[in-house]
Amino acid sequence: MRLLKDLIQQINQAKTVEELGRFHQELAYQLRGVTERERIPSLSYVLSDVHDAIMKQAIALAEKAARRASVGRPPARWCWYAMGSIGRGEPTVWTDQDHGILFECAAEAEEECYIFIRYLAEIGTKYLYEMGYPYCTGNVMATNRRWSQSLRHWQEQIATYIDHHFPDDIRFLLIAMDMRPIYGASELVVEGKRFLIDRIHHHSLLLKRIGEHVIFPRVPLGWFGNFQLERWGPYSGCLHLKYSGYVQLVNALKFLACQGNIAAMRTRERLEEISAQSLLPVELAEATREAFFTYAYFRLKYSLAIDNNEYVSVHILNRHERTQLKQAMKISRRLQRLVMRRAGD
Repeated sequence: MRLLKDLIQQINQAKTVEELGRFHQELAYQLRGVTERERIPSLSYVLSDVHDAIMKQAIALAEKAARRASVGRPPARWCWYAMGSIGRGEPTVWTDQDHGILFECAAEAEEECYIFIRYLAEIGTKYLYEMGYPYCTGNVMATNRRWSQSLRHWQEQIATYIDHHFPDDIRFLLIAMDMRPIYGASELVVEGKRFLIDRIHHHSLLLKRIGEHVIFPRVPLGWFGNFQLERWGPYSGCLHLKYSGYVQLVNALKFLACQGNIAAMRTRERLEEISAQSLLPVELAEATREAFFTYAYFRLKYSLAIDNNEYVSVHILNRHERTQLKQAMKISRRLQRLVMRRAGD
């Protein structure tokens, strides 16, 4: 753990993209052999801090490059934010890019500010790729206008999605719930996310639709507690760790957070506030916490071993690991059933 904290100090002094790329590689090297289940709660905090440090330095370098290019007009306030696993504070080592930009400026300068933001997004996304962060295959990145907007346009867009709540709109809202500021005027993202959660909380029909969305995909666990494995293709006999209860748990907590009007940034913080509001029974809240860290353990350990494709053969899991994973999957299934009941009320 001390090594990772020292690594953050070095990252904060990095001057080039190449240096930051080497530190990303060093992160993977230092984590090998230190992924015991008991160390995951504290390790995941520090790992998240390392990614934050790398991304902050990368965007700071991108901002300097964008200002030197004198393209468009820099907004009075702007913030680069993360989503996905980094936004939730639970990344593996080789996580992909999920991010956007919110900005604020005078109405008459908005178009010029958009030009600057688009240029900044191109540079920042390119730098992150060069450092070892793959491009998002779903295009959830700052280079996509959908995710880089003025705060005014962002709120208008959210209001439209909330009014329509088509399936793709709900997917967008679930992704946006992971917004967390990384670099710049963090209050913009805090305000944008607060607006999002508050609007969903007060829209009962939309909350019901989100609940219906959250109960899929089903947790791949049979009636008799057997793993339901991939049957065909190159990953036959494997489990996809992300969809084996992890994403179901995370999305169930997003639903409960909207029920409680909770705008917490990280999954751990969401669970704490959900527990404080008694939105989960005490026993299930504690079991959910354990399941969450069990998933963090498996995703981190096997991302280091299997090139982060999230598939793992059950044959490489020892008996204790299989038991741990099945228990976590059962908790995710309980959460889905709870959401199903709440969404139906």
